[in-house]
Amino acid sequence: MDMVPLNEQQRAAVEHGEGPLLIVAGAGTGKTRVIVERVGYLLSHVPGLRPENILALTFANKAAEQMRRRAVEQFGERARRCRFSTFHAFCYDLLREELPLRALDKIDQWIFLRRHLEELELDYYLKASEPGRFLHDLVEFCSQCHDNLVSPADYGRYVEELAIQSEQRAREGKPQPDGSEEEMARLREVARVYQKSEDLQKQENWLSFGAMISQAVFRLKESPELLHRLQRRYRYILVDEFQDTNAAQWALLKLLAGKRKNITVVGDDYQAIYRFRGAADGSLEQFEKEDFPNCQRIPLNRNYRSTKSILHVANEVAKKLASYLDEKKLNPAPDKTQDGAVEVVEFTDAEQQAEGVAAEIARRVESGEAEKYSDFAVLYRKHILRDPLVAALRRRDIPIAIRGLAVHNQPPVRDLVAYLRAIGHPEDNVSLARVLADPQWKLEPRQLVEYCRAASHGKTSLRATVEDENSAGWPGRSRLLELLGRYRRIAGLERLCAWLEALRRELGLVGPPPIYETALRAFLEFVAKWDKEKCSGGMLPEFLEYFAYFEEAGGVVALPEEEGAETAASVASLLHAQEAVVAEQLKLSEESANPAPLGRVQLLTVHAAKGLEFPHVFLFHLVQRAFPMPNRQPLISLPTALWARPLLRGDSHLEEERRLFYVGLTRAKRQLTLCTISNERQRPSRFLEELRGAKCPDLDWKQAGPKATAEPRRQRPAEEANPLPAETVSLSISQLETYLDCPLKYQYRYVWQIPLAPSAALLFGSILHGAVKELVRAIVAEPGTLHRETLEAILNRHWPKEGLPDKVQERKYREMGLRQLEGVWQVWSAEKFELLHQEKKFEFDWSGTKLVGRMDQINRVAPNEVELIEYKTGRPQTQKDADHSLQLTLYAEACRQALGLLPRSLVLFNLTTGERVRTSRTPEEFRDLEQKIGQTAGDILAGKFPAQPGYHCRYCDFRPICPAHEESAGSTG
Repeated sequence: MDMVPLNEQQRAAVEHGEGPLLIVAGAGTGKTRVIVERVGYLLSHVPGLRPENILALTFANKAAEQMRRRAVEQFGERARRCRFSTFHAFCYDLLREELPLRALDKIDQWIFLRRHLEELELDYYLKASEPGRFLHDLVEFCSQCHDNLVSPADYGRYVEELAIQSEQRAREGKPQPDGSEEEMARLREVARVYQKSEDLQKQENWLSFGAMISQAVFRLKESPELLHRLQRRYRYILVDEFQDTNAAQWALLKLLAGKRKNITVVGDDYQAIYRFRGAADGSLEQFEKEDFPNCQRIPLNRNYRSTKSILHVANEVAKKLASYLDEKKLNPAPDKTQDGAVEVVEFTDAEQQAEGVAAEIARRVESGEAEKYSDFAVLYRKHILRDPLVAALRRRDIPIAIRGLAVHNQPPVRDLVAYLRAIGHPEDNVSLARVLADPQWKLEPRQLVEYCRAASHGKTSLRATVEDENSAGWPGRSRLLELLGRYRRIAGLERLCAWLEALRRELGLVGPPPIYETALRAFLEFVAKWDKEKCSGGMLPEFLEYFAYFEEAGGVVALPEEEGAETAASVASLLHAQEAVVAEQLKLSEESANPAPLGRVQLLTVHAAKGLEFPHVFLFHLVQRAFPMPNRQPLISLPTALWARPLLRGDSHLEEERRLFYVGLTRAKRQLTLCTISNERQRPSRFLEELRGAKCPDLDWKQAGPKATAEPRRQRPAEEANPLPAETVSLSISQLETYLDCPLKYQYRYVWQIPLAPSAALLFGSILHGAVKELVRAIVAEPGTLHRETLEAILNRHWPKEGLPDKVQERKYREMGLRQLEGVWQVWSAEKFELLHQEKKFEFDWSGTKLVGRMDQINRVAPNEVELIEYKTGRPQTQKDADHSLQLTLYAEACRQALGLLPRSLVLFNLTTGERVRTSRTPEEFRDLEQKIGQTAGDILAGKFPAQPGYHCRYCDFRPICPAHEESAGSTG
């Protein structure tokens, strides 16, 4: 496109003289070219202007480097001295002139706060079973505050003003909202925690991403001399992706522009898709109508990328997008007018969708309709949606490149991390199990299972079992133990970075395929950056703690070329980045590491596709609740009154999802295919239904052909059949529910019996069940004689002497435990009941399967009738939970078969709230469970243990060895 002469609109934007300029640039209209050309125009036409007088700001490192590179290519070395930067890098550089600050991206900010959790003094917002859960929302809240220039003091004043207003209403006798006192306590906790988190970061010279911009603004307002120096230096300011700016960034720009007002902004409010990252609504409108009412506005609406039909569909979607502009339709370039319709293909399920897309890509390449695989991109709303597609493409040996791939989920990196954990944490049984499964140690799967079972039965660690001289040996045993022992001694003396590469080479963790070498190198670089910027001592235990938090926070170790989204390291590196550095990073990319003759199909999210274009685009899985995604409400958010700009009226989340859909449509150059699913459970996206209702003539609606039969999936070692097949099966409710959630987890936990340390939540549940049992006995034996000190004594007797590893959890759990015992005391002291059994064990045969378990409490309500009670320490169970509880159904059947008692009532006792939820069972429900147990037992006996990934994986102890959580970087081809 750059070879085509500038059109009239582009030329007017490039040759604009003095004063503010708003360029409204639609998708594919050449906005980057206009910015670069304007830099060259200014350098050649403004007398006395030096390159250092031009500042060009954008949001991504790669975008800044691309502008710099293109400017140098077109206008020579002189252009290299212009300042091309991201907002964050510019502000970080400015602030570091006075203080030796260190940058915190959002993941590292989460880790920092997690390490200081005790000092934050959380109360309402601390969940004992998951202490770090609130921190994601806290980090986002702090970022929102900084985006809107709201300091901790500002927010504190806002909360106290609300408190004064509430007290005033109370004095005047006006009704108060329900829970207003509790709500004020929550708001005060947020204000206190915001102030404390900022103080803690300041004490250690950390600077969060959110604070970089706001602190720079405050600094410039406090220092007129510094502001005037920057205003004299930067005579012309250019801003890309202006629609994504927030209030703090806009305040920075206005300060820098000063009286000259030589500021050019380029944006498209139809492509404003980063409100979730803090971007404000209405940036372009505020620029033109409020801040620079005399600015010149130039629209760029000639699209050089897409065909006429694609643009017609995009324009139809745009009709529902809010814009202050009356007309902003994209028009095709003269050579883009002839084309075919945009296809909408309805599939019957996710598997057919994946197979259909893979088959169509193969057909187009084989027929010559497409030249190469790299002409294709499949875009999806979130990463998890790609999994069936990846499998389908690999079955056809179609090369793929997955953007947003997590390096630390690559098999060799997971292997290396497992060795590090086995060295640093000898009690980590799951990691050692992965190490023992490494083929180089020649341990047979059967013997590995025998070791796991021996450790579980002996209540010892897997490491101790393997080291036991009386245990059976195998050829690689002594060499493995020597390696683990030797590196444990080294780890106690030297920094991790000093010996990690030696360990990698000794283990033989290198390619093929070459991408594995790339992934390992990226991980080593990640560790090196941690050693240089984020640690105190650099030793292995510190890294293992950091990396555990990193994974809990949702961090991703990316391939080098995908570090476009700024991280703490990337901000610092951009300050001194040269094109050679970027080129060297790109050499490590997947394409060069493992070339494919016809390139690779690109798989990426719609967000990641912003700014990119592809000849053939598939928008994948356009299904209700997948695209648009449901709106998740955070635990805390910045009140509307404190936003620096007014929020959009109506459903701002749906509006942003529709803009994201528009962005996806406008990535396509030649062919666009929209994929959806229609069946009893899934319906097409509302965005597709809107297009159907508009009777858009450029859409060709199709039903997918007959479902293709997929080739059998290649089995992975960790999914092989159980090496020790069972002859009979015995099930507890925990085992049954585990298998139904994930058969592979059942295999690891109950067949292989890999020993696990109990989680804090499980340990607390065990403590409370024991304490409740003693308390209920005491209520029956000594009614009216108990007091609060008695409850404390009971809790102390059941609390482990060594306490819980996490002291924040221990404090919270102790508070919860005492409250829950008080609730049990109040309930059972207030009514008469006949206690029949506590922790009653049972065992019975049901249709050939042995069922075992233990019931918390059974009360007699009639000579042969009982009430069955199960205590729950976690999330309060609802009536729906009770009605569908497999546990209560099984225990009711156990009462009938094993105890000869008739369960009149089944009760879930919520210890958190003190509420009891009652239910009963019908004969049909017993038959349903009997059938489910028979099917489960049969599958277990048949050795069927497939992975069943889902939301529950988040808390699974076996993630480090589960093949469902290993990603491949597309080494096919």
